[in-house]
Amino acid sequence: MKIIITTILLTLGTTRAVAQFQQQNVSKLESWLSVQFIPNLVLLSTPSATPFGFEWEVTPLLYSFGMTKLVSPWYAFLVEPPARFAGSIELVTSGQIFTTKVGTSYFGGSVQLLGHLPLVEKGEHLGLNVGLAKYFYSDRQPFFKVLGISSVFGMLHLNVKHSSSPTVWMGSLEFRMF
Repeated sequence: MKIIITTILLTLGTTRAVAQFQQQNVSKLESWLSVQFIPNLVLLSTPSATPFGFEWEVTPLLYSFGMTKLVSPWYAFLVEPPARFAGSIELVTSGQIFTTKVGTSYFGGSVQLLGHLPLVEKGEHLGLNVGLAKYFYSDRQPFFKVLGISSVFGMLHLNVKHSSSPTVWMGSLEFRMF
């Protein structure tokens, strides 16, 4: 129950902060920093437990192959949403906090290489996410295959991740503003 209340409060607080920033004249960097606090929701299914968690992602590098040739296809950290959903390959790093221990720790991290392919309306309405990820939690470091969809102008992602050694599934609802 505490997790649900905390999630609702975080969502309401960040929604209010984003609305206030839109009313004020705020730089892109300040807007980017504020939305980085919005966590993604993660459900990890391991042979021994199924913990719920929160994940924060950062894109240190993105190459967009779907944008116009008039702008640079390379982005670092601050990524315009059309650069992602119009077609791109990105390097993503993330940190996780789980509500119960995964092995010996509540914390985890990952490095992911994701491709975003536009499906409907050049990716604005629907896109395909495909990639590979390496997760680090407890004493495990499994590789995952990633498959998912994105919508709402590339800002909402639903990804399913699978590792076969050991068999682990992860579902994530990701909010990608920048």
